[in-house]
Amino acid sequence: MKKIKLLLLALLVVVSGSFLKAQEMTFEQMIPVRVLMPVNNDIKGDALTILYNRLNQAVSLNGLGSSTNESRFLIVTSITVVSKSATPTIPVQYKAELEVSFYFVDNIKKIILSETTITKIGMDDNENKAVAKAIKSIQARDPKLKKLINMGKSRAIEYYQAIEGVESEENASDPDVSWINK
Repeated sequence: MKKIKLLLLALLVVVSGSFLKAQEMTFEQMIPVRVLMPVNNDIKGDALTILYNRLNQAVSLNGLGSSTNESRFLIVTSITVVSKSATPTIPVQYKAELEVSFYFVDNIKKIILSETTITKIGMDDNENKAVAKAIKSIQARDPKLKKLINMGKSRAIEYYQAIEGVESEENASDPDVSWINK
């Protein structure tokens, strides 16, 4: 029994040591990005929560996830319903076309580092469900999202390299992103 405990302890020490080495990150990997919850009063249900979770997954897939509210860099979403229409079929189906714009922003300097727009269409037996289906069709591995995040990351790295050695202020409060849609 003592040998098993000793063996487990030795295994724990080895695993934790290799874990600590794996946690050493380069300068480029330490850019935390916070995803803001999309806000749209016209969209009902859990579609916005699903979009928020998929954006968090996309950020994590690209190595930039942040679990704190102190991130300088944000991903902000703007959803525009382009059209809603009923099909002439029986039973009636509703078609909703959306433009979902994503912005990778520096919330301290108030600049957009990268942006992209994804157009999605959803169909269902009522208008709200059609809109929700269009939003839910956005995937975390979408090439446009990957390009948005990578371009924002490279511009953020350029920024950090430009100010290397200068301490920057962090914004711990809720970010003011009203300037994006102006």
